Amino acid sequence: MNDPLSTWRIAWETRFYRWVDKRTPRSLSAVLNRKNLYTFPNLTGLMFLLVSLIIWMLGTNYQNNLILALAYLMVSIFVVAILHAFANLAGIKVKFIAAKPAFAGEPAAFELELITTHKQGCDHLELRWPGGDTRVITLNANEPVRVTLYADSKERGYLWPGRLLLQSTFPLGIIRCWTWLNLDAQALIYPAPIACEEPKHQSIQGKEEGGSPQPGGDDFSGLRSYQAGDPIKHIAWKQYAQEKGLFTKEYEAYFSAEKWLDWQNLNQPQELRLAGLCFWALEYERRQIPYGLAMPGVELAPALGDHHLASVLTILAEFDLPRPESYLK
Repeated sequence: MNDPLSTWRIAWETRFYRWVDKRTPRSLSAVLNRKNLYTFPNLTGLMFLLVSLIIWMLGTNYQNNLILALAYLMVSIFVVAILHAFANLAGIKVKFIAAKPAFAGEPAAFELELITTHKQGCDHLELRWPGGDTRVITLNANEPVRVTLYADSKERGYLWPGRLLLQSTFPLGIIRCWTWLNLDAQALIYPAPIACEEPKHQSIQGKEEGGSPQPGGDDFSGLRSYQAGDPIKHIAWKQYAQEKGLFTKEYEAYFSAEKWLDWQNLNQPQELRLAGLCFWALEYERRQIPYGLAMPGVELAPALGDHHLASVLTILAEFDLPRPESYLK
């Protein structure tokens, strides 16, 4: 049974984020201003207001001007804190630079660049993705700073880390100023490598030097004496008609001596096939053995190097997936 409070919270957050997205549509960069910054007292700030109210009531009750002055001073400080908290974040420009690919289950790194035009800079700025670790930085005026934030990945494909939270309680810790930015940031997540039997690639040129034959396939290899249980369609009826005896035709397939990541020669579910091909791509690269990739509709010739490995892993990560734009809608 669903928790009514949790259901209400999800519905409220959905409506709120829809409203936020209208004010700050998805983009590669964003500038913080009055349209996307929000200020509100935190728990400490609410307690500060409560104490100010109690002091004001005491000063009013006892008609003590000194106590009233203290209450008015605290309220003035509270109002000034609101202005400084907003000014601390206003004028910051956040730009998405790049994201490094990662394997499923590993954190993906997103690189951001921040710069502020405020002459006093920005103090104690907190940044994090939903569910991620918080980074705290300080910005000087007109000095760009690059920050790497990590987001957890669970499966292959394109990872959108969620809305970026920027917040600060500077200067007094009683006012929280924050924003959520819907950055057009995404990282490519490769399949998690899982060890499996080495894939083999059937030669399309028949017997070739260094190739390895195995029973089965379509290439005729010879005759052998008939054994009980042999398929009737493999019986050599021509030899039998010539009264030479009863023989069975043997067929075999020749596999290429080159290393190929062949999708067709792994008898596993789709995700396990991709994980196995990913494992052998990394293994061949580690051993410095040239390897090719044979996928439905895609084929890469055997090669080596970081570029070739990245191309292979990208094809495996994107296999049978919709376009990445659909992840951000």
